[in-house]
Amino acid sequence: MTTRDLPNLDFVRSVAVISVVVTHTLLALKIYRFGGFDIAPLGVLGVFLFFVLTSLVLMWSLERKPHTLDFYVRRFFRIYPLAWATILIALIFHAPTGGTAHDFFVYSHPTWKQVVDQSMLIEPQHADLVSVMWSLPYEVDMYILLPALFFFVRQNFSIWPLLVIWGLALSIGRWVPSDQHNFAVAVGYFLPGVMAYVGFGRGWKQWLPGWVLPVFLLGMGAIFLYHFNFHKGWYFCLMVGLALPMFRQMKSKWVTEPSRLIARYSYGVYLMHPFAIVIGMYLLRGHSVGVQLLAEAVPLVVLPVVAYHALEHPMIRLGSRLAARAEATYEQREMEHFRELPAGQGRAGT
Repeated sequence: MTTRDLPNLDFVRSVAVISVVVTHTLLALKIYRFGGFDIAPLGVLGVFLFFVLTSLVLMWSLERKPHTLDFYVRRFFRIYPLAWATILIALIFHAPTGGTAHDFFVYSHPTWKQVVDQSMLIEPQHADLVSVMWSLPYEVDMYILLPALFFFVRQNFSIWPLLVIWGLALSIGRWVPSDQHNFAVAVGYFLPGVMAYVGFGRGWKQWLPGWVLPVFLLGMGAIFLYHFNFHKGWYFCLMVGLALPMFRQMKSKWVTEPSRLIARYSYGVYLMHPFAIVIGMYLLRGHSVGVQLLAEAVPLVVLPVVAYHALEHPMIRLGSRLAARAEATYEQREMEHFRELPAGQGRAGT
């Protein structure tokens, strides 16, 4: 099964990246509240959607190629090259792409150690060159767990063990304050994607019309934005993960085609949109909001497209080739080892 067969996933990915971009644009304009809701958590919910979708899609990837080395090689070339390019751009231009929701346009003047630490994507840094990269270390941590989860699920293709693991993860995560996050908290965001994988695999009845999906996401977002904290994100992700297999796929090309296009470039949009905001809202501060938004919109389209075709897609293809070569080398060595065994040890005697 692929995302091309499931346009709903492209739609959800599009909603995720759009929510992040809109959130950061509003915050850059110093708009912190809309109605009774804080703006900042909307972008965090978008990141949570990415977490659910990523773990779901990677389970399918492991299903197609259940080889751990292949998985890690592909993921390295999928994530790291564009992340490193983003860090390099921020360094070269001293781009003010760091900061917090209430302290935009900050260049952190990192030490070289901090640059190396952030480039490793191992743990969140407190002096981020590009603040949106806070989520990538959690994704990298997730890669460590997913192969083990995949082989566990293939032996126990049921939702109930995953719900038990999810509950145990939450009992540990509750020791972390609700206004903070670390990987112990983030496990609860990824596991619902594995649950969605089980739901699709078991053929759960798709009894919800596709047009209800936007309404569902809007309703869930409104519920969990009310007095938001990172602990509530667990339940938001759980609801999304369990619900996704129950929706019939959207058919309208007015929705599916733009969603497919946005989803293709979503990683580049996620990493590059802070630079577009700097161009529109920082370099052109003092101009009208219309001029600023237009100046943001152009690089918001151009930068991810260039990044995808010049770097992201070539690195994905390179990763695929290297993974296939590594897998072939491993299998060849296993075969040679098998042939060297004495008769009766792993092979029939002649």
